[in-house]
Amino acid sequence: GIPDNQRRARFYCVIAIAKPGELVGTAHGICKGAIATRPHGSGGFGYDPVFYPSNLEKTMAELTFEEKQKISHRAMAAGRIKPLLMKIVSEQESSFT
Repeated sequence: GIPDNQRRARFYCVIAIAKPGELVGTAHGICKGAIATRPHGSGGFGYDPVFYPSNLEKTMAELTFEEKQKISHRAMAAGRIKPLLMKIVSEQESSFT
């Protein structure tokens, strides 16, 4: 009974990198969309069958793995934290030489 324009939702992911006593960095990803009136699809888990990503005609549960990776809040956060992780790895490697 909720009007379509009030059925908005978003998936939000934050990845934090920390070491004892220090927050090294964070990154986030957001996938905006809407809540379906009933579940569709069999892929994914949790809310995937009732979440329509913005500008798509499928729920998250109906997307292929490849489609999901392009818009995933987790993939966005991972992509944004990757440079920091690469820097940390590089610094660790150079401390061994």
